[in-house]
Amino acid sequence: MPLDGLDKVLEALEGAARPPRRRRTRIGWRQVTAQLLFVVAVAAFVAAVLAYGHT
Repeated sequence: MPLDGLDKVLEALEGAARPPRRRRTRIGWRQVTAQLLFVVAVAAFVAAVLAYGHT
């Protein structure tokens, strides 16, 4: 019969409808360091542009 695989299809659709589980990831010290360096670099650039504009 053509409907033999219908149960498997329905089970697959049920599995696809479930939201994916979120993994809890810890932020490593390397990532924190990189983000801090980026923020410092952007702040220094903005300060330099603002200081250059006042002269």
